[in-house]
Amino acid sequence: MQQIVQSLKAAKCFLWDFDGCFADTEKLHFMAYSQAFAEFGHTLHEAEYYPSFTHLGDGTKREIAARCPTVSEQEVLRIKGEVYRKLINQAKVSCFPETRSIVQKMKLLGAKVAIASNSSEEEIRTVLRRSGFPVDWLDVIVGRSPNLSKKPAPDIFLHALKCVGRTPEDAFVLEDSNRGLQAAAAAGCQSVWIRTAYNDGLKSDEPHVAALTHSQLLEMISMVTS
Repeated sequence: MQQIVQSLKAAKCFLWDFDGCFADTEKLHFMAYSQAFAEFGHTLHEAEYYPSFTHLGDGTKREIAARCPTVSEQEVLRIKGEVYRKLINQAKVSCFPETRSIVQKMKLLGAKVAIASNSSEEEIRTVLRRSGFPVDWLDVIVGRSPNLSKKPAPDIFLHALKCVGRTPEDAFVLEDSNRGLQAAAAAGCQSVWIRTAYNDGLKSDEPHVAALTHSQLLEMISMVTS
């Protein structure tokens, strides 16, 4: 506990992953992928989705190779993107209940707060707007870009740090997936693995200071700001 408290206290920048970490959108991603695969007559099973697609990444490629090798990966991703954009504009979207309070306390520490995600900036801003989260609390939003390799590469984190004028030594990453923790380590940042219902029971050998639920993280950062 002491190590995590000291790390939070020393951080000058917090880098949040978005889906499944800042915002509760993983179910919508699953629904979008399910509809995309259904176009090709393939059923995607939710119990297998989160460990493969969310936790490890490259789930589309893995699913196709194992179960439907004649399906076009590009077409699945294209349809998925279209469906997901419709869902975040029509379905109920929300951040995790503790997110707002956690970010408020991060700002009390005088730290920069950024989102650094494999999702597009447009998708992130749509979710934030529809969920009612104050976008002006965030110093920068970095999403996927043709010029940045996706996680587990460190590019997105390093670009976010450049945008806010901080170094990896200043930063503290909040991630919910193995590929995200891998990207944080590659960027030279400390990280916390945020545990949710979507990654319950999963494991990661990637370095991280602690594995905490949102409630536990809020408790830890409240100790720092009290």
